[in-house]
Amino acid sequence: MNSWRPQDARAVTAPEEVQVVIRRGDGSLRRPTTIWIVGDGDRVFVRSTNGRTADWFRGALATGTGRIVARSTTHDVEFTEADDGDLARVDAAYRAKYGRYASIVDHLEKDGPRAATLEIHPA
Repeated sequence: MNSWRPQDARAVTAPEEVQVVIRRGDGSLRRPTTIWIVGDGDRVFVRSTNGRTADWFRGALATGTGRIVARSTTHDVEFTEADDGDLARVDAAYRAKYGRYASIVDHLEKDGPRAATLEIHPA
């Protein structure tokens, strides 16, 4: 897996919301889905608020590829499941970035969304 350059990781995670676009098995792209995104140093993570049943999440696992659109910049990416050891840091990153939405962040720390945490790598 490729790693983000620090400045690219910051640019991808700076917006409040980004679009995730999942690549289908035939190479075509699904419709964009708006998500929250966080960083931990030069690592980038997303979490599905609807857990593992969300269409975009299942597609990301199935093909492992897609795009992130942050502001007006598109990044081709690869998705992998986050390691259990990363989950506490991802929780903290969501709390630091989106803490003003406490009830939503509380939800994202529940078992379902927590089990649907992906790390995003540049393709």
